Amino acid sequence: MRNSTEYGVAQTLCFPVRNVLPMNTPNETANNLFIQPARRLLQRNLKSLASDLLPLGDFLSVFFAAYLSLVIDNFWHGVSGQVFGFSGDFRNAVLVVAVLVPFILYDRNFAAVASRGQMLLLVHSAVLRLLLSAGVIFLLATLSHALTKFPGSILLSWLLLSVLLMSLTRVLVAHTVLRLRRQGKLTEVIAVVGVGPVADRLIHALRQTRSDTVELLGVFDDKIVGAAPSANPSTGTLAQLIELGKTRPIDWILLALPATAELRVLAVMQRLKTLSVPIGLCPQQVDMAVPYRSINYVAGSVPVSVLAERPIRHWDAVLKGIEDYVIGSMAVLLLLPLLVVIAVAIKIDSPGPVIFKQRRHAFNNHEFNIYKFRTMRWDISAAANALVQTSRQDDRFTRLGRFLRAWSLDELPQLFNVLKGDMSLVGPRPHAVNMRTENQLGHEITEIYAHRHRVKPGITGWSQVNGSRGAINTTAQLRRRVELDLYYIENWSVLFDLKILLMTSLVVFKRTNAF
Repeated sequence: MRNSTEYGVAQTLCFPVRNVLPMNTPNETANNLFIQPARRLLQRNLKSLASDLLPLGDFLSVFFAAYLSLVIDNFWHGVSGQVFGFSGDFRNAVLVVAVLVPFILYDRNFAAVASRGQMLLLVHSAVLRLLLSAGVIFLLATLSHALTKFPGSILLSWLLLSVLLMSLTRVLVAHTVLRLRRQGKLTEVIAVVGVGPVADRLIHALRQTRSDTVELLGVFDDKIVGAAPSANPSTGTLAQLIELGKTRPIDWILLALPATAELRVLAVMQRLKTLSVPIGLCPQQVDMAVPYRSINYVAGSVPVSVLAERPIRHWDAVLKGIEDYVIGSMAVLLLLPLLVVIAVAIKIDSPGPVIFKQRRHAFNNHEFNIYKFRTMRWDISAAANALVQTSRQDDRFTRLGRFLRAWSLDELPQLFNVLKGDMSLVGPRPHAVNMRTENQLGHEITEIYAHRHRVKPGITGWSQVNGSRGAINTTAQLRRRVELDLYYIENWSVLFDLKILLMTSLVVFKRTNAF
């Protein structure tokens, strides 16, 4: 599969090196030629295919969990006999869920994370996605009255057993991958072709990290003729590499050649293709400060080094969207009476509109109208003063407005911004367009200011629960807020969002920096 190959190259460039091993003896050669390749093939497949085999395990886990839930329910109610199959609507429900779950839980980086021993992270991610998806499915099924046919005890036991079986499957596979890595059986043997700055940086990068994942077979070059130079016994010719590849298993041949030397690269590839070994062209920026992350394909065939990824992408973006719409909708329904009371109170308290709208920065530097309950006296010329930040003793507040701001009730209409898709429940707070701090725009104070717009703005955020709430009066306060916002973007998770929402409720009750 292309993805496995692409990410294998990218990860190899970050892996460490073992010392170069001596050439095999004749007795070792036969063992390596016939037994070791087959064994290594089985072990390599376990690592590279772990992510692709897990969906099958998830599919079977859902089926087995459904079967066990029926057995347990029959036993609990004293029904004699055993359940040997599904029937009717329950069978159809099991089929639908069993097909959907592998797509929801698929993780192509499973083997890489497992080889680092981060089993808790693997289980946590899978369980969280499963529970959120199950919540959405149950909510939709409840609204459509599709669950009336199934006992609640069976559905609950089915869910819990599925979580347990899927977690056990991940732990077992991850433990196997980790054990093989620690035993050195997943060590990737790499041969580097080319000499010069790129090759030097590649070798330096390989030597900087763990010493149990990569073995550097040697450095070879197409311009060397004859025996290898005595000053560097690990350097040899392409002919020597080809001969060595007949008796030694090699996982990767990395070309540290200029990408512009097309004819030379093609000639080297033609010679090395006699070996059944994947060949990769090393990125020219390897071990440089340029933050490339992986190799990907554009338009299906154009390879590129990815310098920056879209934050909160793929299934994470789906989960965050579900989180916003589900929690946002529930919040609107629960708070609707309070919203009506506040709207009526504002109308009675002072003349003017109930809702105040202001242009704010949004995702990808777009702009949108943010909704807030009006807390200031209405003036036709108020738009001219829209960029004047509020202060604790601001005389523009109405009596009711000061109360609403103290308890952050003026922010509640932003729930409708969330349902419209302009905002998220949690994210960097949107700043007013052309807002100035110490008479400077945000991007003039810090060049990474716009990076906070890589995700949707939020009603609350990591900045707000860490003291960076309210008006921004100094450039130091702005830099601190940007720093906290970027930390949130780089470390997002659903649990992180839920933690921030919980902390927000505590901050609101303390009324920290609220005015």
